[in-house]
Amino acid sequence: MKRYNSEDYYSVINKNTGIKIVDCAQQEDALLMVSFDPQNRTITTNKFLMGQVVDVVMPKALPTTGIVDLGGKWDDPIPEGIDPWNLRGRGLKLPESQLEIFNP
Repeated sequence: MKRYNSEDYYSVINKNTGIKIVDCAQQEDALLMVSFDPQNRTITTNKFLMGQVVDVVMPKALPTTGIVDLGGKWDDPIPEGIDPWNLRGRGLKLPESQLEIFNP
C-alpha cells in the first residue's frame, strides 16, 4: 500500500471558470483527472500546512452545578380546567374576534 505524501496535495482546476474540480493526494490521480479534458483542466500543487492541535478533555459525568430545584413548582402552570396529560389542550388560543374561517 502506498503512503501519501503528507506535505503536498494536487488540485485539478477548470481553466475557463477557475473552479476547483477535485483535490488529489497523489500526482498520478490528478494527471488522470486532467487527461479526461486536457484543454480545459490544469493542476496546481499545494502544501498541506498542519494547524494548531488542541487537546480536549471530556468530563466523565455531567456537571450538576446548573440544576435548579423549583420546589415542585413549574414555570408554566397548567390552567384550570385543562387535563395535564392532554398536551393539545395547552396550545395557544385566539380570542373569538381574531379567528378567521377557513374554507378550502
